[in-house]
Amino acid sequence: MSYIQSLTVFLQVAEEGSFSAAAKKLDLTQPTVSFHIDNLEKNFGCPLFTRTSKGVSLTIYGEKLYETTRTINGLIANTHNEIQAMTQGTAGRILLGASTIPADYILPPLLAGFLLEHRNLSISLVTGDSNTILDKFHKGEIPVAIVGVKPEDSLVSQPLWSDNLVLVAHPDYQALAPVTPTGEWLLSLPFVLRKKSSGTAISALEALTRLGIAPDKLRVVLEAGSNQTVKAAIMSKIGVGFISAWAVENELAEGKLISLPLPGPVIKRQFYAVSRQPLRPACLELFWQYLINQPII
Repeated sequence: MSYIQSLTVFLQVAEEGSFSAAAKKLDLTQPTVSFHIDNLEKNFGCPLFTRTSKGVSLTIYGEKLYETTRTINGLIANTHNEIQAMTQGTAGRILLGASTIPADYILPPLLAGFLLEHRNLSISLVTGDSNTILDKFHKGEIPVAIVGVKPEDSLVSQPLWSDNLVLVAHPDYQALAPVTPTGEWLLSLPFVLRKKSSGTAISALEALTRLGIAPDKLRVVLEAGSNQTVKAAIMSKIGVGFISAWAVENELAEGKLISLPLPGPVIKRQFYAVSRQPLRPACLELFWQYLINQPII
């Protein structure tokens, strides 16, 4: 039997104090109302109403069911309102994955602006290197991802911001780096690199290959899992390294780090937003449109 329908009938009978009045209110026949109440009493194994010539009143068992039924109705009403808010994009949680540079340096002010406009929404941000985030996206763990490597053409993606990679070092390395047009001098330096699954490492090593420098010839003394670790290692004079200009803007301006010239064009990379369509709940689509309409920086 359907408890939801029968409980609705029960609640109406309890509040009207009459089978006939409840039937009229629910637009049902009185035998249909009696059928629902009889079934409830059979299932619970006890009388729910005391029947008198003036109508019906709740038994002690009926009073307990009445309290519970009102609670259930309240939960259903609240759930209905919450689902309506989710379909309208005015409530819900946004699950977002982002590689470390966007997550650490670009997204925070953008997310703050979005949440300021949509105060009933919340965001859960998962971070990692680009390939880790893409892997989570492919597994269905995150519906929207922002990465620093070009996604497959089959994916729904949108170019976002560009990024310059710079070769930075402690100021003490300036005298130890005899710049030459061919870039062979790079092979004499100790390198601190991001792990190979990061967008930073992929872009940097591809750029070196284009310059005729084999990445496996570099003297890599430390491979790190985050930009912060790379930056801290470089500032501690462990070696030189490629890092996003976003990550070292302040250190370069303050002279704590220096940028070493490369024998070729500036190393650029693109950040992309990737989504799994259709985006649900509606707040995800709302955020996606906000994200892809941000100014290119």
